Amino acid sequence: MRTLRFNDAMRLAAEIANDPRLPSMPRVGIVRDIYGRLRFAVDAYQPLALAEDDSADHDILNEQRYPLDAHEILLSAAAGLGGYATSQQVLYRDDFSNPATLFQNADWHETLLPAFEDAAGVLHPERSMLLLDRQVIGQDWLRAEKFSGEGHPLRIVFYGLKGGVGRSTALAMLAYKLAQTGKRVLLMDFDLESPGLSGLLLPPERVAAYGLIDWFVEDAVGQGGTVLSDIVSDSPLAEHTTGVIRVAAAMGQCETAYLSKLARVYGDVPSPQGPRSFATRMVELVSVLERCERPDVVLIDSRAGLHDVAAVAIARLADVALLFATDTAQSWQGYRQLFLHWQQHPDVLRAVRERLLMVQALFPESDQADRAERFKQHAYDLFAEHLYDRIEPRNLENSEADSDFESAFNFDLDAEDAPHFPLRIRWSGRLQEFNPLLRVEDGGVSAADIELAFGPFFTAVMDALPETIDE
Repeated sequence: MRTLRFNDAMRLAAEIANDPRLPSMPRVGIVRDIYGRLRFAVDAYQPLALAEDDSADHDILNEQRYPLDAHEILLSAAAGLGGYATSQQVLYRDDFSNPATLFQNADWHETLLPAFEDAAGVLHPERSMLLLDRQVIGQDWLRAEKFSGEGHPLRIVFYGLKGGVGRSTALAMLAYKLAQTGKRVLLMDFDLESPGLSGLLLPPERVAAYGLIDWFVEDAVGQGGTVLSDIVSDSPLAEHTTGVIRVAAAMGQCETAYLSKLARVYGDVPSPQGPRSFATRMVELVSVLERCERPDVVLIDSRAGLHDVAAVAIARLADVALLFATDTAQSWQGYRQLFLHWQQHPDVLRAVRERLLMVQALFPESDQADRAERFKQHAYDLFAEHLYDRIEPRNLENSEADSDFESAFNFDLDAEDAPHFPLRIRWSGRLQEFNPLLRVEDGGVSAADIELAFGPFFTAVMDALPETIDE
């Protein structure tokens, strides 16, 4: 007998949940635990024949109970789940003192499994299912919040799958550009595993006493408010501008126990209302600092990779998320996995895709025309396959279809307002080992150097921002 693997078990469970012999309502949901094991969840009471005589509630109407034959279909089919089966294969309302904890959980998502052709040449169609995915990490990639444009300053997140693509340098330079236009800019370094933004923007004596990491550990014991006034400091980069750059670094001055603090950051913190997750606390910290600092723009340096910090930054905080990439197989493979994850969860996909902008980092000095076209084509292929709506050609005789065409989230290859259309940052030898605080006469880069590398990037970002940034 063939061993059933993780992906195959999920598809089999989806096929079982969509069995046409089952009642259409209540819909069968799938719960996947942290080991990948699968259960079915039915928002109904178990068949009366399964209930113990002394525990059965005979006041429950038959219409509220799941049919016995449907229950047996689920059990019979679930026997094929192998190692991914469980001892209690179907969950009903009877199994919980408070059924809402399961059946009204906010983490239920409509989930799509893409069609595929197996080794035998059999085409398996796309499957839709209702999934509650219990994960040790990564849950926040599924907790997107739709941007309302109200209640907080504009937030721009800088994200990359890999380090070393100039993400932090670009953030520092955009902060400088915004300060030149008179903006009050707040920078937050949430790359907690690789802190360093303060080194770009603050001389050692200007670093605040505490970093963002100190708020997390102090908040866990009810003392978060005591460090807020000593987390943010002024960057001298803005001294000759009409604006202000304020920096909330990951690490405070004279830190000696950073790793010990980092080891305690991501755990849930108990509260009278229930556990407060890292994501909830991160969103709270951003909101508190925004109220304290009252910035026009917030720039967030995200953790690289497919990490929970990045999930919170992109899916829950960002109004604009800049996705940094170079034209390498590693970049496209990594982004493909992230986009596939969103594609399989349409409600999350619709919430995040409008805030994304692709950035071609380290744009080479040679063969620029060909390299630009290749990157743009690769970015377009990625977005078209996973994030853009698939639409039929315009039908002038069908007004409903034409309306769908107009409202679809879809762009041409060369549409400059499309999220796939790359914002470019040129590679420059002058910016290697870049120190933005160093004066030109001391070996620092000039305004011309900055404009050559970042000018098109500045223009594209400013053009893409909401009009409120100019008010």
